[in-house]
Amino acid sequence: MKKLVIFILVGLMMAPMADARRKKPKAGEVDGDVYTDNRFGFQLTIHEEWKERVNKDEDRVRLTLTKKNYGIPTDFLNAPDYTKIPRITVFVDTTSLGAHDFIDSLMSETYESDQKNDIIKEFEILQRTDIYDGEVVPRGRSRLEVDGESGLMWKGQVKYKQIVQTSASSVGGKLVRSSYGGAIGAVKHGDNIYLFHVMCEWPYVATVLAEVEMTIRSVKWTETADEG
Repeated sequence: MKKLVIFILVGLMMAPMADARRKKPKAGEVDGDVYTDNRFGFQLTIHEEWKERVNKDEDRVRLTLTKKNYGIPTDFLNAPDYTKIPRITVFVDTTSLGAHDFIDSLMSETYESDQKNDIIKEFEILQRTDIYDGEVVPRGRSRLEVDGESGLMWKGQVKYKQIVQTSASSVGGKLVRSSYGGAIGAVKHGDNIYLFHVMCEWPYVATVLAEVEMTIRSVKWTETADEG
C-alpha cells in the first residue's frame, strides 16, 4: 500500500511537467506559400521575399513574416545590425469598431484600452522609444479591398537618432539621423479586426509596403471565424 501511495504521488507530481513539455497548438499551418489560420477563418499567400514564423494558437499575433533580403542604409554598412529589419505582424482580435474607426482609436491621444495597449506592445510604429526624434507623422491613408471587405492602410514616418558603434574598438561611435517608415493595414470581417503592421528603414519603405499590400490583398476568408 505504501508503494502504491508513493507511485500515485510521483504520478501527480510528474503530470504538470508532462503538460509543460507538451507542444502547444499552432495558430495555423503553412502549405507551400499559403498560411491558413486554425481559429480566425482566413488564409494568405506568403510573398516569396518573406519567411514565416507561426505563433501559438493562444496568441493574438497569429503570424510574423520577416523579409529575407533587405536594404542596409549607407550609415550602417559597417554596422548592419543597426538596420531595422522589415517584419509583418499579423494580429487578430474582436471589436465592435469598423476598420476606419479602429485605426482612429489607435492614433487617438485620448482613447485608452487594454486591447490598444496590447497592440502597441507589438506594433513598433506606435511605440515611443529613446531613439525616436519627435512624433510619428502620418503619411496618408489608402483604401484596401480584401476578399469583399473594405479595409484601410495607414502610413506614417518617424525620425530617429542613435549612436552607431562601427567597431568593437571605436570610442563614442557616430551619430546617425534618419527615419523609419511604417504602416498598419486593417480589415474587419465578422466581429474580428485583422491588423497587419510593418516598419522599416525609410529609404526602402516603398518596396516594402508594396509587398505588404500584396500580402494583405491575398487574404481569403475560409470559414466563419471564431469570436473567442
